[in-house]
Amino acid sequence: MLTDPIPFRLRDGREAVLRCPASGDAEAFLENYRVCVGETPYLNLTPEEAAAVTLEEERRFIQEYGSSPHKLLLSCFVDEVLAGSCDMVFQTSLKTRHRGGVGIAIQRRFWGLGIGTAMFRAMIELAGSREGVTQLELSCFEGNARARALYEKMGFRVRAVLPDAVRLEDGTLLNEYMMILKL
Repeated sequence: MLTDPIPFRLRDGREAVLRCPASGDAEAFLENYRVCVGETPYLNLTPEEAAAVTLEEERRFIQEYGSSPHKLLLSCFVDEVLAGSCDMVFQTSLKTRHRGGVGIAIQRRFWGLGIGTAMFRAMIELAGSREGVTQLELSCFEGNARARALYEKMGFRVRAVLPDAVRLEDGTLLNEYMMILKL
């Protein structure tokens, strides 16, 4: 699923743009994810797992999202630098096609500038314009207070808790909070 670029202004006054990544963005996209994974334990991959992803796999990932009517991938560029990305995947079966799942990752140096808010506004607007979609879903790991505050600000609410769902590299077990936004 493709969308037109969405320009917006950061809290520090700089211009930014949300746009679907192209195949030529694969290297920057992969590096962005590796940076994000290295900066927080709250993403699904470890730094070692992210390091194992090849450039060709990343190109295929971007192409898959760009060609699917049920998936959206957006990247945020600030001064031509990839600052973060988000994705949205819509269910396709008859019983679950009212649902969409979202994910987000932003490099730490770009936190607090309004990128997450802009990404969620874009995803919520696009989901709201999709026929039959009535809810967006995401998960948040215990301890990820910044992300949870953003999700709650955007209207998501905790609807379920999966105890000890995530094991960090040091063995720490974290709950996973399943959050839903009703559209």
